Amino acid sequence: MAASMPCGEARMIAPKPLPPPIRIDSRNIKKGPSLHPTHPAARPQRKPMTIAIGFAYDSGMLFCADTMITGAIRQNQSKIVHHVSDDGNCSITFAMSAVDLNFPVSAVSKCWEAVRKMDFAVRSLDEVHHLVELSLADFYATHIYEHPDRAPNSIYMQFLVGIWVRGQYGVYLSNETVLNPVTRYQCIGAAAYLTKYLMGEYFKANPGANSLQDAVLIVRHAVQAAINYDRDCGGIPEMLIVRANGTIDRECREVWYPSEKFISGLSQLTWKTLHALANLDNDGQWGDAADKIINDLSPQALELDMSKWDF
Repeated sequence: MAASMPCGEARMIAPKPLPPPIRIDSRNIKKGPSLHPTHPAARPQRKPMTIAIGFAYDSGMLFCADTMITGAIRQNQSKIVHHVSDDGNCSITFAMSAVDLNFPVSAVSKCWEAVRKMDFAVRSLDEVHHLVELSLADFYATHIYEHPDRAPNSIYMQFLVGIWVRGQYGVYLSNETVLNPVTRYQCIGAAAYLTKYLMGEYFKANPGANSLQDAVLIVRHAVQAAINYDRDCGGIPEMLIVRANGTIDRECREVWYPSEKFISGLSQLTWKTLHALANLDNDGQWGDAADKIINDLSPQALELDMSKWDF
């Protein structure tokens, strides 16, 4: 798209094609009607893979993802792509979730090739957002909707997108060809259920929290938990921070502590304490015994604190 083209100019996007007519496999009609094996809907659906989180904190955006790619072999690869315009007035970050990164990497490249031609001295955040959607629509019409393995509700790829234009920024969640704004945070991928739960628990305890320190602490922990727990996640947590002034960081020195080892140890200590409380004998001395168990928490937590620099 040329920079001279008005952002609101009408542009034809090929409509999403209708699925082919249902074909019944007549060879197995005695067993009941079934889809013909060549029909796209009869093919196995592609399930979501990996984990990625996008977070809009008080003064910027944070993206974190695991690095495992599942193909013929498992390997580590970055799933976060960051582009900056030549004049420094615009940057776009893509965090990707897909089984095969070939599709999303190509889609990201085409999105940026379209966007980078704009005049960012005058274009707005909304205009860049609109053009990214148009580029995604082009890509889906050409490469996804026509793909022979395309089945209803099959997941080929999903993105969390961070757009920054001259100090204005926003995080967006892709749903095929549309980008919906994210209010605070959003998770995509196989372990989204787990990371959403952990982040929800954090903000239930800290309802007003929305600093960079909050974002890094809970996002880093949630992605690491997904790597440890969900078999479709792996590698290490990869992080990218886009600050309000447009600068980026791949680590946050403000949150070197608490370490993941300390967080894990504190969680285990909490469950050990609850186990001890649940197994107290109700012999009239329950109150004193419970007090002792709870009072012992502090010195045990101090012992855990010795691991705070172990990353």
